[in-house]
Amino acid sequence: MTNKQASGIQLVQGVLTLSTPAWPRLSQFIVNQNIELLNRIQQWLSMQSPTICWLLGEHSSGKTHLAQALLSQQTEIGKQGAFVSGKDAKKLRPELLQGLELLPFVCIDDVDTLLVQPTWLQAIERLAVLMRDRGGCLLLVQKSSVTPETLNGLVLVLQPLMEDALKREALINRAKQSDIVLSDAVVSWLLKQFSNDLGQLMHVLNYLDHASMTLKRPITVPFAKQVLLQ
Repeated sequence: MTNKQASGIQLVQGVLTLSTPAWPRLSQFIVNQNIELLNRIQQWLSMQSPTICWLLGEHSSGKTHLAQALLSQQTEIGKQGAFVSGKDAKKLRPELLQGLELLPFVCIDDVDTLLVQPTWLQAIERLAVLMRDRGGCLLLVQKSSVTPETLNGLVLVLQPLMEDALKREALINRAKQSDIVLSDAVVSWLLKQFSNDLGQLMHVLNYLDHASMTLKRPITVPFAKQVLLQ
């Protein structure tokens, strides 16, 4: 499955930087029971203290979506930021963090896949110290509830969407953001097939969009079945 590349995002050695707010917006984030968490993150960003904020949550709880939306928000107000994804940990080197302390906001997603390596732990510790000296904010996102003692900070736990109506809203919002045309029938079918995993649901949406553009066919239920269930 291939995701459509968004404009305004540059990939440099595993680091995504935004020149324009092309990622999810906070206005599209389904807050639900996470309103207090969102308020605390906004307070953290405005106060720039402590340097580190841990965003924890189970698989497909929306952690990455929220982190990217926060990065979009920061770029909208003129603050440059960077997004580092630890999903391809084997392909990344700790040296890519060098220089990121110059940015006011840095997010490392799936950081638990990196912290198991001593060289990465040392590099992130160094980044945190340098960002603290410059008044920056470092958002560390992971599934695990275990955080290193050397990286103390604000710890917040994101609650996943549980109700189908909220998942429907999240799917429709993401489709609108990407200018993807989905009928009610397609939305209902996708939720029936993939609603247990919101992250997979969003990945499937990107895949369908790519297939639709490649094959030059609209996204219908028969087309979705052909592409996804073959």
